Amino acid sequence: MVVNLAAPSYPPAVAATDSPAITAELTETEQRNLRAVADVLPFWNRHDLDGVLSFYADEINWHNVALEETYKGKTEVRAYLSTLLVAFPDLTFGVSHRIARGDNVAEQWRLQGTHGGEFMGIPPTGRPVDIPGMSMVELREGKFVRDEFYFDSGIVLRQMGLMPPLAAIRTAPGRALLWVAVNRLPALAAATGLAVLAGVVRSRRRASRRA
Repeated sequence: MVVNLAAPSYPPAVAATDSPAITAELTETEQRNLRAVADVLPFWNRHDLDGVLSFYADEINWHNVALEETYKGKTEVRAYLSTLLVAFPDLTFGVSHRIARGDNVAEQWRLQGTHGGEFMGIPPTGRPVDIPGMSMVELREGKFVRDEFYFDSGIVLRQMGLMPPLAAIRTAPGRALLWVAVNRLPALAAATGLAVLAGVVRSRRRASRRA
């Protein structure tokens, strides 16, 4: 079932079929799950972590695909959310579409805010960000038990000014820069690493002689 959030009510669910004309009414479970994922949103936008976590089961498992991290249990999820709110102190979270099927709800969302704290290891830049993403949520008894969420970290880096816009990369100078990055920087990095290693070895030898 696809929900366009501009609509005031939930339309029928689209059945798993090759024919888009065949639909199925929402089950009670699907209606309950849609209410849960909608009702948690105001707590996100009030930065009320206790309120957000009240919708999660104790065994909640969050998989942050972009950062290759998994947060298990409410304590780890709270820690990540706290970091997120420090990184974006004026964070707002909006959802444009939801799809319900059985125990699962998929969401298309946007996270917006100002980069005012460390995020992905990046110190604050003061730049506004608008991060589109998607989540696949599994619920049980109206509680979140699993959430796998996806966003493009490249978009984040470009908005923070740490990567050039895609349009610039497609220009002749941009392609030349990419060629250097692909063909020269790995060799330079390897050479630098060997030089550092050699320096460490020499230092240890000198220390051993003095001893």
